[in-house]
Order: sequence, then C-alpha cells, then structure tokens
Amino acid sequence: MPFSMDTLLRDLSRLPHRGAATVFEASAIERLSLALRELQATVTVEPFRTPRTYVTVIYWLIAGIVTGLLTAPWLGWLAVLWTWGWVTLAWLFFNWRFSPVTRLPPQVTSHNIIGRWRETGFGYAGDQEKPVMKVILMAHYDTAPISLLYRTGTVNSFHTTLVLSLVLMLGAGLLVLFEQLGVNSDWMPWIRYGLIAYFVLQALLGTLGYWLYGYTNGASDNATGVAAAIATAERLKQLYMPGLETEVVLTGAEEAGMIGSRAYLDKHIDSWPKGRTVVVNFDTLGNGSLRIIKHTGTVEVIEYTNELMKTAERLLEEKPFRGVVKPGRWHTADFDSVWFVRRKIPVMTLTAMDAKGRMPNIHRPEDQLLVTDVSAIPTAVDFAIQTLVRHYQTYEITAERL
Repeated sequence: MPFSMDTLLRDLSRLPHRGAATVFEASAIERLSLALRELQATVTVEPFRTPRTYVTVIYWLIAGIVTGLLTAPWLGWLAVLWTWGWVTLAWLFFNWRFSPVTRLPPQVTSHNIIGRWRETGFGYAGDQEKPVMKVILMAHYDTAPISLLYRTGTVNSFHTTLVLSLVLMLGAGLLVLFEQLGVNSDWMPWIRYGLIAYFVLQALLGTLGYWLYGYTNGASDNATGVAAAIATAERLKQLYMPGLETEVVLTGAEEAGMIGSRAYLDKHIDSWPKGRTVVVNFDTLGNGSLRIIKHTGTVEVIEYTNELMKTAERLLEEKPFRGVVKPGRWHTADFDSVWFVRRKIPVMTLTAMDAKGRMPNIHRPEDQLLVTDVSAIPTAVDFAIQTLVRHYQTYEITAERL
C-alpha cells in the first residue's frame, strides 16, 4: 500500500496532542512505526530522559535566580556564586546549548523513532561497509505546550523579550556582585524587587497557557514535518542511488529544548561515516511558503553554512524553485538541527513562513489540521530530493576517482 501523506496527517491530528511521555505519545509512536514498516524500514524506538516540557526548566531557572536575589544580603558570596550559576544555566539554555538544568527533576521518558534503510552491495572506494552517503531525514513528532506569548499580538516581540530577560538576568548577577563588593545605594533594593517581579511575571506569562489549555494539537507543528520526512524517504527509495543509506529520525521532546535530537546525536554520531553524513530537518510546513533556514539564535547567532546548504542555495536560483523557496531566519526558539550545526555536520532545515516571517498558529490552540495549509509539503519534499541528489553526485564522483 503506497504511503499517503494526507492519511498520516489525519491520523496524527486525530490525537488530542502528542506531548512528550504522555499516553498520546505512545499512540503516535505506534502509528509512525507502522508507517515506516510499511515502507520496509527497520524500526527502532529509543528511550531517553527529559523534562516533560520546558515549563519546569523555566521554573528552575527563575527560582534559582530569584532565590539568589533574595538571599544576597545574608549569604554574601555564596549567594553571588549561586546567582551566577543559575544565570549561566539560563544563558546556555536560551542560546540553545546544552544546559545541565535540563537534567533536573522531574524527569520522564520520551522516545525517538528511527526507521533505517541500509544499502548493501555498493561500497565507497571498494569498502563494502561504508555507504557513499548517509542521509538523515529528521522531524519532531511531539507537540508544544500552548503559550500566551505566541499570540498574534505578542509573538513578534518574543525574541526581544527573550533577549531582554537574558540581559536582566545578567543584571541580577551584577547586582548581587556589586552589593558584595560594597557598592550600596538606596535604590538597590528597588532594583532587586523590580527584577524579582519581572522574572516571576515572565515565568507566569510563559507557562500559564500550558496550565490553562495544555498542549497544541500540532497539525502544522509538526505533523507536517513528519509527513514530509517520511515522504522524502519513500521518494529516495525509488531512485537509483547506489550506496545511499537512509534514516528517518522522528524525535520526541523537541518542545522541551530539542532534547530528543541531542540524545539521538550523542548516541549515534560515532557510527556515522565521517564527512559523508548529511541531515535534512523538516519543521512546521503549514501555513506559509517554503523557507530554507540560514540564521537562528537568541543572542548568539547560529549560521547554517555547510556544503549541503551550498548545494541547496544553488537550487534557489533555478526552476522550479526560483522565487518559490527563499532563505529565512528564525529567532523565536530554535530547531532540532541546532545540535548538528554545533557539531559541524552538514544540515538543512526546511520550514514554512508567512509574508511577515512568522509561523502562524504554532504553540496556539489554532494549530489544527482544519486551518492548516499544507501546500508547502510537496515543495519541501521536491526541494529536499533535488538537494540530496545533487549532493550525492558529488560524493559519487569522488568515489569513482578513488
């Protein structure tokens, strides 16, 4: 039975949500594993530990910094060290680096779903154990907590608010440090209580939507990406590309801080053919035109510059993609691909954005299939295929010369 993107989208969207480590995650795993097996993939489901959502991470960070501000007059240098420790954890987390705060309790078990098609009989430069190219097609299948900060009227200022919060966290660390160094003033207590009030308010605004409404349905973010990843794998299987090894990786707990993607990377990176592994990440392909992500990051700028991206950028100037697929940037959170960028693994992220550079309805109750325009999915699949075929040809030519 041929793979149907429409059927998979409907099946995933029939679930109320796919929150990490919930009963509905288990249902999604069952459905996605079935779809991969129908395409003759070898399927494994790998567990990993994670916070259930980013909510508890935010609470730990805010509680740590606020505690430091409150106790600084009595605990002295201990409070200074404590405050700066939490500021560092926050800086790492919100600049999309590994932060040990994601290991704090409560922890739950989520899962990555991996489908593999291993090409045999064709080696690289005479080596039967090494593929010409390994392709990882990635998308997260979990859904996000609903957030008040993603409302239409506030989402445009989300990045600014996040940067401001990080600056004020640094300010909190400097405040307790200056106090300990003997720099005192009548206005310092007012700054202290103002910072505490701001941090508490931001924590409430950032998490209240989850406590009131729970999770999004996640039709656009990211059932669309899951469907595109599997459809791309199906198309690749139909092409004559000897020595191509294909893997679909559907990650859990992306919405908790890209936890599943990092767990997968850490576990498998040493087994990949060095210099011949590439990744295509599909994330939120509903309600907009296709974008290839060039820049992300909060304060630190994360640039997607690698050989796979160079191949893709050349395609942007050719039919049928000229004027249809455009470079994009995203500074409201980040993607599963961020860990691959940091490890210098060629990676491309495809997403859909509206004319104002937004992803409509994400992290909102409106993220439903009924109001999701899925027209960008076929374009994403076509663009990914064309990019991968061209990139494969460069490896194939190299192998022939050897």
